[in-house]
Amino acid sequence: MHDRLGETQYIDALTGEKKVTSLWLRQVGGHNNWRDSSGQLKTQSNSYVAQLGGDVAQWSTDGLNRGHLGLMTGYANSHNQTHSSVTGYDSKGSISGYSAGVYGTWFANDVEKSGLYVDSWLQYSWFNNHVNGEQLASESYKSKGLTASLETGYTLKMGEFTGSQGTLNEWFIQPQAQATWMGVKADKHREDNGTRVNSEGDGNVQTRLGMRAYLKSHHAIDDGKGRTFEPFIEANWLHNTRSYSAKMDGVRISQAGARNIGEVKVGVEGQINPRLNLWGNVGTQVGDKGYNDSTAMIGVKYNF
Repeated sequence: MHDRLGETQYIDALTGEKKVTSLWLRQVGGHNNWRDSSGQLKTQSNSYVAQLGGDVAQWSTDGLNRGHLGLMTGYANSHNQTHSSVTGYDSKGSISGYSAGVYGTWFANDVEKSGLYVDSWLQYSWFNNHVNGEQLASESYKSKGLTASLETGYTLKMGEFTGSQGTLNEWFIQPQAQATWMGVKADKHREDNGTRVNSEGDGNVQTRLGMRAYLKSHHAIDDGKGRTFEPFIEANWLHNTRSYSAKMDGVRISQAGARNIGEVKVGVEGQINPRLNLWGNVGTQVGDKGYNDSTAMIGVKYNF
């Protein structure tokens, strides 16, 4: 949820009413390394994701809680290279595609930014995939499917203190839990040399348990400017119920080390002025057998 929407609100310049922005954009770059289960193949990849979305409805039943419903669309691409320690051969691959979906979020106490929240989203994605093996013909195939997520968390204010420069800092913690069902599946494919290729791993459920801690900082010089500053750190444990693999004429090649993953993120979210919100973070994931993934993300929201 935070990666998609950020945390801060803007204050309407005319009415003084707290609102959420109606349009957001986020961009993510990543680098990943992993080995297959035999230890013979090593793959590294670079990826890019851009998502654009906005609210289509907002409501509150008691003036304290808040719900909103929105639409989103996205583009992603990834380029990878795999090296075999046995044959010395390399192969290169690429994937690019689009997505469209819907999201909904509910906050129990949006006025004080505390208590329970629930977030969910559903999107459909479709991709074009290309593989170029050494001394082999280039192969192309498609993949598509649904992905769905349900997330919940609880925000607790732990205290507040005043900094040396007169900054008021409020300290919050937020335990979180999330389950994501991944239904994207590649089409069955027969290579030019006759090899039958089937993908496996669709239907994977990734669960995430984590804790986020952040400061909400405000200096007296920002009074009346609608400006806030929120640095944070987050730690997560991720578990995947299935491993991603490809079966080639019955021989399975599986991704290793991604069953259980530890993740750490640090970043900042802020309201620059009553119309502009920015947020960004860097994160790293570490698993078994050399699995690691590093990302950098930046997002922006603007109220027209």
